[in-house]
Amino acid sequence: MFSFTSQMNDARKLPLMQYVVCLAMTEAIKDLCCAKGLPELDVRIKWPNDLYLKGLKVGGILCTSSYEPKVYNICTGIGLNVDNEKPTTCLNAALQELKANSPRLKREDILASFFNKFEVLFDIFSNQGFQALEEQYYNSWLHSGQRVVVQDAHEGQSVNSVVTIKVRRELN
Repeated sequence: MFSFTSQMNDARKLPLMQYVVCLAMTEAIKDLCCAKGLPELDVRIKWPNDLYLKGLKVGGILCTSSYEPKVYNICTGIGLNVDNEKPTTCLNAALQELKANSPRLKREDILASFFNKFEVLFDIFSNQGFQALEEQYYNSWLHSGQRVVVQDAHEGQSVNSVVTIKVRRELN
């Protein structure tokens, strides 16, 4: 677990901050595995702020904010299961499943990789908005292609519809 603070001036962007943090963590883990010659861990974002690996939760992000004149202070907390494989799974157990005797990820390496990635993504987000990160975000999104049941209640009648989540991409 760790937390950090950041600042932002635009209140309209505050709700999207957790998405940027989730994306930074998934990308940091991929980059770190690649840099260390480890198998890629396919960590996915479960909307709105959880991290999943092989269908099991391995982390979560929580952002809170407070306002001072002209600036929002954002406190972000991140929990990531690096080593404790019970009761579900952890990053290092998944690495061992992919490649026996694989070197373990270290917390300090994950932190360094995260902050390197977050700095870049936060700069893009601050200057260009979330739209500039949307494609990357959806590539890490757990929900694309999922089938879900939507309940619609109208005048005492309830109708269940099975739908598939699709990401709409706008053409330039």
